[in-house]
Amino acid sequence: MVGRLSGRERRLVGLLGLALSLVIVAGAWFGVSAVFSGIREDIEADRKILIDLKAMAPSYIENRNRRRAVEEAVKGNKDSVRVMANEILKDIELSESVSGAMGTRLADIVSFEGKTVETPVDLVKSRKASKAKKKTASGYIQEEQTLEFKEVPHADLMRFLDAVEKSESLLFVTKVEMSRKFNDKNRVRSSVGISTFRYSETSVKAE
Repeated sequence: MVGRLSGRERRLVGLLGLALSLVIVAGAWFGVSAVFSGIREDIEADRKILIDLKAMAPSYIENRNRRRAVEEAVKGNKDSVRVMANEILKDIELSESVSGAMGTRLADIVSFEGKTVETPVDLVKSRKASKAKKKTASGYIQEEQTLEFKEVPHADLMRFLDAVEKSESLLFVTKVEMSRKFNDKNRVRSSVGISTFRYSETSVKAE
């Protein structure tokens, strides 16, 4: 059939074949280029992720070390919240005499109201576990106690709260309710909630 074509027609067929070959080669090149372009984008994205992880590493390590330090401190805490609170109260001397006080220290006018409340701490809150009504005890317990101050000098109460805040013990304030005495604005009645954390190895999984 080719032999019947004129010279001009043969050239046209050759040009058509060349054009078709170029189209095929170009398509293949663009396909390969797109694949390599996608690979380069993936590599660049992975590189950015590695950079971000490297930048976050110091903060992660610092937070992990801080958490370990807190866990060790809690596990080493053997004192009850009452004992720690009483130690601070005994160190604060009353700035003024208080009617009915048995001594001159803040501990002499404070009463520990009610029982100490112990609440298990759930470190991992799982939605699935809550639906199944199952909880795994972490071993950590928040121990809370309420202190009642009656007609205490306002400055002395502030000194106690400040001492708790600055204490090296694992002790912190959870609530403060205060009202001034009607006929003496320098004295207050106050209910203060304080807490600490302890670790109990006897905690077990509750179902």
